[in-house]
This record gives sequence, structure tokens and C-alpha cells, in this order.
Amino acid sequence: MWNTVFNSDNPFWNAMGRVFDLFVLNCLLLLCSIPIVTIGPALTAFFYVLIGLARGESGYVSRDFFKSFKANLKQGILLGLPLTLVGVFLAVDILMCRNSGTGIYTFFLFFFAVIFLLWAFITLYAFPILAKFEKKNGEILLWAFVLSIRNWWRTLIMLFAVAAAIFMISIIPGLIFIAPGLVGDVQGNMMAGILKPYLPKLYGENDYEPLSFMQEEAEGDDDEMGNDTTVRASAENTAEPAGENTGNSAKTPEAAAAEITETEAAVKAVDDDAC
Repeated sequence: MWNTVFNSDNPFWNAMGRVFDLFVLNCLLLLCSIPIVTIGPALTAFFYVLIGLARGESGYVSRDFFKSFKANLKQGILLGLPLTLVGVFLAVDILMCRNSGTGIYTFFLFFFAVIFLLWAFITLYAFPILAKFEKKNGEILLWAFVLSIRNWWRTLIMLFAVAAAIFMISIIPGLIFIAPGLVGDVQGNMMAGILKPYLPKLYGENDYEPLSFMQEEAEGDDDEMGNDTTVRASAENTAEPAGENTGNSAKTPEAAAAEITETEAAVKAVDDDAC
């Protein structure tokens, strides 16, 4: 009994280990986001680890986090800073239009709300894409927009989870040390499924698939066998059966003997006439 309880493979301890990893990852995200300008690289490293955990390819949380943070520092700043400024600008405009009353402000409230929704869609995907692909920021934003629309229902689920976490943190501030990690874990699993067709296959997924050169060799052998069969069938169809249509090329012994007899009779008739 005690061996089962304290076994490291026990589902309970596995879950506790996952929660601890999320807590550490959450703290690293908060710590590296303090300068504000490094929010982009911090989110990139955050999703790099989460997608790796979802795919079973991540090792140590802190090591993988700082590895991605360092590798994407410059590009993450250039991507994250403009997105952060745009998000703050839209949020302030929405609050101002909401507090300004009705009339033309209602139109602008709706307008900025739609733009903010598109911004949220793109932001949800931008940093996970940067974490797993080497692309320019313009391509990342385009990919983020296309994938967010193509997987709109998953996007709405992730957006709702983020909004719920922000709401809970506003009520209980202490949740800031675990809520982003839990929501990020949900996002990481969903992003792993969304990006799976574009990511390299994991080790072991091709174990039962033939290698490419083996497939080409097998296809070549099949083609050669098919050609040989076709040639043989054509030869059998065009070949003449033995004994058929041979009258024009060779004569039977009886026909030859009859011709000799006729020749001898003609010679004898000529001799009789001469006499």
C-alpha cells in the first residue's frame, strides 16, 4: 500500500509535479515581464515550455524557459512591444467611449471592441508561433490571424479562459502566481494540437512507416514486374499458333509428290509428240 502511495508514477504525484512546474513557469513569466519591454520574449519562452510539455518533448522548465528567452529576446521585443502598445491603446479607447455616453461614442465603442477582438485573436497565436517557428514578425502576424480564424472555436475557448483568469485575479490578487500557469497549460495543449500539422514529427511517430527510399525501390520493382507481364501478354497475343497459316511458306509431302507426277506426265507427253 505504502509503495503505491509514494510511487513516483502515482497519478497524484504526477499531477502535483505538473502543478509545481506550472508554478515555477508562472513565476519566471512574471519575473521576466517586470521590465515591460520583455513581455514578448517572456511570453514566447512561456509558450515554448508549455507546448513542449504538451508534446512530451520538454525537459527542465527553467532551462528550457531561459533557452527560448535568450534565443528570441530581440525578435520577441520587436513583436511584443507594438502588440502591447496597441492593446493598451484599444483598451483605453474602449473605456473612454464607454464612459462618454451614447451617440457617436456607441459607434466608436463597437468599432474599437471589434478591433480589440481581432488584436486578442492575433496575440493569442503570435507568441506560440514565434516560440516554435523561425519566421519574420510580419509572417507571424499573418499566420496568427489565419490560424485564429481557421480554429475560431478553440480561439474563443482560449480567449474566455484568459478573460476568466483576469477576472479572478482582479478579485483575488494572489491567484496571479498560479492562474496564468493554469490557463497557459490549457492554451499549450490546444496550441500543440493546432500547430501539430506544421511541426516536425516526434521520435517514434514514424516507426511503422517505411523509409522513403524503400518505398521508391518497392514501387520500381512493381513497375518492372508490370512491364514484364505486359510484354509477355503482348507476345502471347500476337504469336501465331503452331501449324496455322503455314500453307504459304511450306508445302506438304503429298502436294510435292503430286507436282512431281504432273511434271513427269507433261515431259512424257512432250516426248510422244516429238516422236
